[in-house]
Amino acid sequence: MNTIPIRSEHRELRPQDLIPKFLLYKKAGGISPRTYRDYETTLHLLFSRYPDALDKPRESTLSFLAGYDNAYSFNIYFAYLKNFWDWMLSEGYFRGGLHPIHGLKKRKPRGRIIQLEEKEVQALLRTPNQKTYCGLRDYALMLLSLDTGIRPGEALQLFPEDLHPEKGELSVRAEIAKTRTPRVLPLSGPTLEVMERLLRVRPPEWSGASIFCNETGDKLNVTSWSRRVKVYGKKCGLDITAYALRHTAALFMLRHGMDAFSLQRIMGHATMEMTRHYVNLTTEDTRKAHNQAGVVLSLVREEEAPQSKPKKKRLRGISL
Repeated sequence: MNTIPIRSEHRELRPQDLIPKFLLYKKAGGISPRTYRDYETTLHLLFSRYPDALDKPRESTLSFLAGYDNAYSFNIYFAYLKNFWDWMLSEGYFRGGLHPIHGLKKRKPRGRIIQLEEKEVQALLRTPNQKTYCGLRDYALMLLSLDTGIRPGEALQLFPEDLHPEKGELSVRAEIAKTRTPRVLPLSGPTLEVMERLLRVRPPEWSGASIFCNETGDKLNVTSWSRRVKVYGKKCGLDITAYALRHTAALFMLRHGMDAFSLQRIMGHATMEMTRHYVNLTTEDTRKAHNQAGVVLSLVREEEAPQSKPKKKRLRGISL
């Protein structure tokens, strides 16, 4: 069975009737304005591409999802559409039958965690021209990313009131956090100093702008920031993205002694699964360092080396 027939008493309902009802339900459940817009965009996209999606929900939904090869995009749309069809079923708009996404699962991202050496990061940090506003902003944003592992999309939505210099920390509000869970990020001295310096050079009319806005006081988007990081990387001979700074921060924190649970909280991982990827990489670092050290191998080779016979000493012509 490929479809879930819509009940006859609801035949007159159209997408423009159902979407507001669903969004009201989700809003009553406490979703953020950002999530509200994401649901709205996804559903309008589905029904604009497949106007008969209510009559053929499974066929339309599978065709929609099949258009996304990127695991991250697929998983986002998968989650939103699953929630919508779950609601449709629970509200009784459909008769019993196969769920539109029955048998599908979220995809495992195939992205790689980029590992940078400390010398490479130092070279990258020397690239922005801090004598210009954009250069100072980029340097501050790089430093924040490396200091806290904050996601690019979170960092670009920070406002001056999210920075707490007296406590040496930064607040990531629930509405801008990817997991919708707020967290507090401790800042090192150099990061705090450069962020305060960035805010001091801004004109007064930018009082309502985000911390890392562009040169006109407008919002800097993730795509533009990623392009800038890529350009800086090329100058250093690196092929990197803005997200590579988050990967680097996680690995550096573990290598400098941070425990996995603290890293999970700082990175804002909903579960330990993603954190474990970084832990596994640093475990591999330890294994390589151990192999290079070769302490036991050295000892065993010493022990197994053939012993040369001691020369006999002669004393006044007598062999001893």
